[in-house]
Amino acid sequence: MLPRAPRPLFRKLVLSSAKVPRRMPSISTIIPTYNRANFIGEALESALQQTRPADEIIVVDDGSTDDTEKIVAQYAGKVRYIRQENAGPSAARNRGFQAAAGDCIALLDSDDLWVNDKLERQLATLAQHPDLDLIFGLEAKFNAGNQSEPPAINDQDYFDCLNSVDCIIPDAFGLLLKENFFVATSSVLFRKSCIQKVGLLDVTVRLAEDYEYWLRFALEGFRFGFINAVLCRRRLHQGNLINESLATKASVAEVLARYRDRSPAHRERLLRKLSGLHYDLGSAFLKIGDWSDAYLHLKAGRPVNQKELQWLLKLAAASVFRWLPRKRVSSSC
Repeated sequence: MLPRAPRPLFRKLVLSSAKVPRRMPSISTIIPTYNRANFIGEALESALQQTRPADEIIVVDDGSTDDTEKIVAQYAGKVRYIRQENAGPSAARNRGFQAAAGDCIALLDSDDLWVNDKLERQLATLAQHPDLDLIFGLEAKFNAGNQSEPPAINDQDYFDCLNSVDCIIPDAFGLLLKENFFVATSSVLFRKSCIQKVGLLDVTVRLAEDYEYWLRFALEGFRFGFINAVLCRRRLHQGNLINESLATKASVAEVLARYRDRSPAHRERLLRKLSGLHYDLGSAFLKIGDWSDAYLHLKAGRPVNQKELQWLLKLAAASVFRWLPRKRVSSSC
């Protein structure tokens, strides 16, 4: 009688491999920059000092004319430096997205800072909720005179909504229509595979380009996760005050107009939001004597919460004076 062949090890190997933990996703940090020599060193330090460091850090210099390149050169071997002709922040981020090798992309503006366990927190959340595609958190603002401002909450209702969910945000598109909860761009981490569906940032959009991008994420059905903790610190300085200007609000209105018919379930809410934005813009332009722009915006939107008579009076005033020469707003250095 022939001896029995040894039992194959296949079953044993399968059982043992099932105990191997899932590979954690790799992370590419993308830092677009333009003339931020005074700040980018601190931003890089905050990325390099993470309790779970990124697998690569890519700085995309959008044609800086200061000492940005020299500062980044001090981190040779730790940071990959890419330089391009000045084309705007969206083009710089897109260049970084295309160069990234990681499974996930983490955004960091060159004048902002990460808290030291930012990436570790986000990877832990991904491990608990592997179906998430994008994770963000809160930001705390700071400046040279105040290093510990609390997180800014623009809309308490939307913040309460975020706090009411177990990490995963339902109806992300609807919530984005109410409030751009991605004010903390430097807190965002998302799977690079999402880019295959949403594409790159739209370089034709100025000032609200990130908002337009997150709307696309939401419409594609990607799942958003929220960490109720400060993940980054946003530096307040003269160079980023434009984020509070009328131009940004006008850019948001242009973006929303693109999505007027993209989601029938949200159409009425979107139209109300758009109408309110135009009314606010028209009122603001009226105050500074820009009658022409005031008329265009007031004609495009009625008030949401104010009485209609107030809108009619403003529209009439703008209509009468819109043929006058545009008032120039002087500025001083």
